[in-house]
Amino acid sequence: MKIIFRSAALAALIITTSCGKDTVEAIVDEIDEQTEQLEQTPLAANTVADNVVIAGATKEEGEPPAPNGAISIDVSKAEKTAFLNEGFDVPVSSDGDIVGAYLQFKANDGTVSDSYYDIEVSANTFSKKALRKTIFNKKAFNQTAKVDEANFDVDFNTQIEPGTFCYVICVYDGEGNISNPSEVCVTVESWGGSNAVVGKWALVKEESIEDGETSVYQLGEPDCDEWTATCNNQEEIDFSICYTQEYGILELKSDGSFGIDFKGSDENYDYDASIADCETVYTASTVYRYQSTGNWAYVADEDRLTLVEYGYTVEEDGETESETVANGEAELIYDGKVEINGSSFILIEVADYDGDGASDGTYKYYFEK
Repeated sequence: MKIIFRSAALAALIITTSCGKDTVEAIVDEIDEQTEQLEQTPLAANTVADNVVIAGATKEEGEPPAPNGAISIDVSKAEKTAFLNEGFDVPVSSDGDIVGAYLQFKANDGTVSDSYYDIEVSANTFSKKALRKTIFNKKAFNQTAKVDEANFDVDFNTQIEPGTFCYVICVYDGEGNISNPSEVCVTVESWGGSNAVVGKWALVKEESIEDGETSVYQLGEPDCDEWTATCNNQEEIDFSICYTQEYGILELKSDGSFGIDFKGSDENYDYDASIADCETVYTASTVYRYQSTGNWAYVADEDRLTLVEYGYTVEEDGETESETVANGEAELIYDGKVEINGSSFILIEVADYDGDGASDGTYKYYFEK
């Protein structure tokens, strides 16, 4: 639906170009408002229930088993946003050794679906889409489900449109204990968003804040790691190995798609030769280029930008690796705050590498049109 709206907007812009800038901006604002209203459309519980795919789930008719409340459930990290053709994640935890969950969909008016899903925890670990990581910072982390944690990946088929709905979920253990139900409401976002975000943005600098220290790197300026080692003659040598970003382009298109093109180079060195000569012996640098395509969504009331990747190409020293995935298999490569001020655009990534909920670093990427 958003693509239809955007196409109509472009046609209107062509027709009304002679009417002046104010008219063009008014049309774009109206299209954005129509899209936001569409995203607030209540979705019927049965429509949602009949058009989802959940790993390890069995669809059952009727109501789920009654809970006894003997174990807990925590859905405080559950996502309130879902995406067309992709769906959403439901991370849960409990004080019990959970083996499954019951999930039933609910409309905004309180009507519940005629069916529910019985989901196996063993088929659901923390997926890529549940990870909050940056595409720009090389740091990443892996996360696996513990016995008291699970992440249920709920995928949509093409019948789910933008709108709102809720779901009710309980978890259960192997002893027949069932938690009390928890309810979460979700908004299915259209791809794209505010016209202020649309454009071809060029990276100008990066800022990282770790352990209270702030480092700033301008585009083309080396970002270096430094350390000291002992040479064979027992003297010390200071190593400095740098990464240099040549360019970074992020293009957010009006149809809700995006393109990324980043290129840089890493210095390499011969450690054994360096400690033998007691000076750094550099070898050929590694040239790296990353290109990505996918869809983006902007949540205005949260100043939040999401990038969902459907394809990428990595070139490294003449070798190329590419992958394209189908709907429901895309990777969430960025989900964080964004600040927009005219021709300035800042992505703000708060990293949590160990998954404990505490910030392990803040990274800001400054772009300009």
